This record gives sequence, C-alpha cells and structure tokens, in this order.
Amino acid sequence: MRGNGRITIQCGCCYNFTRDKQGNHPKILRQDEVDPLPPTIKWEIKRMVKWSVLPVDCIPNSYIINIYEERDSIPSHIDHHDFVRPFCTVLLMSKSDILFEKEIDVVGLDEFRGSIAILLQVGLILILKGNKANLVKQNIPGVPRCRVSITLRRMDDNKMLYELRPDPELEEI
Repeated sequence: MRGNGRITIQCGCCYNFTRDKQGNHPKILRQDEVDPLPPTIKWEIKRMVKWSVLPVDCIPNSYIINIYEERDSIPSHIDHHDFVRPFCTVLLMSKSDILFEKEIDVVGLDEFRGSIAILLQVGLILILKGNKANLVKQNIPGVPRCRVSITLRRMDDNKMLYELRPDPELEEI
C-alpha cells in the first residue's frame, strides 16, 4: 500500500514520528547526534525573520525535508508540542493539497476528506499557529507528482538536545 512512503531528512534534531521498537512515544530524541543547520537554511531563516514572515522570538533551530514520490502522503496528525508555534513549511517542485479537520476521513487509497482543503502552490510559505497548529489535524493526501517540502521548527527549550548549543549566527538576529 502506497502512502507514507516519503523520505525524510532531519537536521537540528531527530524526531521519531511513531512509537519506536523500545516503546518510546513520539518525541525529540534528545541524546541523538545530528547535523547542524546548513548555511543555506540559515540564510533563508534570516530572510524570513527580516521580512517578518517568522517572528524574532521563534527562530527555527531544526528542520525536516519531506521528499515525496507520486501518491506518497502524510497521515492525519497534529505536529508534536516538542516544537513551539508558529512553524512554517515551504513547498517546492509541485503543488498539492493540504487538508485540515478535527477528524479527517479516509476515503480510499491515498484519498482523504477534510472540511478545509487548501491548494499549496510551489514557493508558498505556510505558517501554522494557533488552533490550526494545536487542535486541528492536517493531512497531505497522495501527491499527484514528485514534491518536496521543508518545515522549519523551533524546539521547545525544555526538549532541546542535551549537547545542542545555540547557533550564534541565528541568535544574533
């Protein structure tokens, strides 16, 4: 069964999306060593803060790149509260829908129904905050073509990696 077949690349922190083999619940894996944010991502973050797309008090310190093949999807979820709000997603390569609803219905293979469907255009920056980020589930149905998204998030200070030091380049913004 297709769906959920996306490839993910995480940087800044490692987050397990489902209960792992040791029975741990989804969370930031605080003891795992990860790569720091690359210069290109830092440059983009600085631009988004300068343009007031992102607030200065919520500068991202992690990201996840989702790479989708045709028909890959993300199941209904609310982003974990290990990450503070707001957070943003930048869409690349092809447009696709995102659904929002308290409960999203499974209609068929890679097909879902929610009360709010938004077509995300290439280059769009989607900011999630408030009830949309905290109470309402989101879902990416099976994408019609290859798609890439980059989600920039800030870890809650109490969930930060044990060995993580603040990035002086981002802290001075």
